[in-house]
Amino acid sequence: MNKVNPHVLLLCSMIDIGNHRLEELAFNRCHSIDLTFCYIGTPYRPFIRRFCSHVMPRISHHIQSLTINLSQISYIKTFAENNFNGTFPNLTHLKIMLGVKQAKTGIPYTSSQLHSFTVTIGNVLEEEPSFISKIRSISCPNLTQMTITMYRNFNNYEPCIFLLQRLVNVEYLTLLLAIGVQGTTPHHFIDGFFLERNILSYMPRLRQFNYHIRSILKNASHITIDQIRQSFFKHQHPFDCVLDNFNNNYGQCQIYSIPFIGTRLDFVSNRFPLFDINKTFSNVTILLLFDDIKPFESVFFERVARALPRLRTLEIFNQLEQQEKTTTEKINIDFAHLTVLILNDIHMDYAQQFLCQIYLPSLIELAINKDILLTIIDQNQQQVRDNCCRVGTLLTSEPFYESIDIIENFFPLAYYGKHSNERKQ
Repeated sequence: MNKVNPHVLLLCSMIDIGNHRLEELAFNRCHSIDLTFCYIGTPYRPFIRRFCSHVMPRISHHIQSLTINLSQISYIKTFAENNFNGTFPNLTHLKIMLGVKQAKTGIPYTSSQLHSFTVTIGNVLEEEPSFISKIRSISCPNLTQMTITMYRNFNNYEPCIFLLQRLVNVEYLTLLLAIGVQGTTPHHFIDGFFLERNILSYMPRLRQFNYHIRSILKNASHITIDQIRQSFFKHQHPFDCVLDNFNNNYGQCQIYSIPFIGTRLDFVSNRFPLFDINKTFSNVTILLLFDDIKPFESVFFERVARALPRLRTLEIFNQLEQQEKTTTEKINIDFAHLTVLILNDIHMDYAQQFLCQIYLPSLIELAINKDILLTIIDQNQQQVRDNCCRVGTLLTSEPFYESIDIIENFFPLAYYGKHSNERKQ
């Protein structure tokens, strides 16, 4: 039963079919419902319709935790109004997934019964004013737990601050945010003064505050890491921060509470304190490396493999040639759980090292610069074949056209994501 995915399919096959024993088993599994499964274009669509019409009315009293897309709020609110006077009687945890496809629809959610509310924001178009108004209109005055996750760079963050300032009863707050990348927004790095002035002073009952906030500023004025640290003098809980000024005229400041609770790190440079005896970032599964000042050397990747044992997705942005090249065919670096490797904007050295020298036993998805990949294939090394033999998805920076046969021979199991021009051939 636990292997059936999505879970709603299992409930459709057990509820309202005349088998009371199965229904009792199903009711015990209805406390947490996730409706974010994308069923469009799949054979599951009739089951989803049946779930809404026949199953949902039977299980609503059991639902304590609900995860939905923003586009589903209208249906959920109408259902609750028609059946339960506007509320799910036992619902205490609500998670809404927001993204560019959902940003054009839906209505704000208002509830006085929720205790936990999670908002995850994906690719949101900045020109969508309706999306911003939806955030401003969320109202849950009795909320005690709040989580907001925005890993994509988000310019217009003020509505989220406005939302937080109205949640005066929050006791547990988690913020995982990436703020500002275009123009001059934000006008300053997010620091301890900002948190105290705009968020914490509005939450007198706050007991626990976990955060990882990455703010990006173009042409940033000079500021030191000590100034960032001093802005946290009122904070009694452990924290750390890192400051980067890149050659592309962007500055970046990352502040985070300790213990670190996130599972993702973006735009990590050689100067980021990834490596410590406390294994602060050991739960990170997604890592994006960026540096236009210094190349990533072999010893850096060796330390990454040790510091992030659960790493599953790695993306590298670095056009700088390595200065400390290894000449051995294999190096003792093992990314045992790495399934996705993205090497689109790199120097040849990084592809050479990862595909030819590092052991990648779990690699199933590869995105890579076309010319670099062809160069590596021409070398015809066994280690490359071993690393790529399980790849099921291959994405390249440019179309292959005449080289498609070479790709198909080297990646026998892979689905090659063709570019639009290739599909016309």
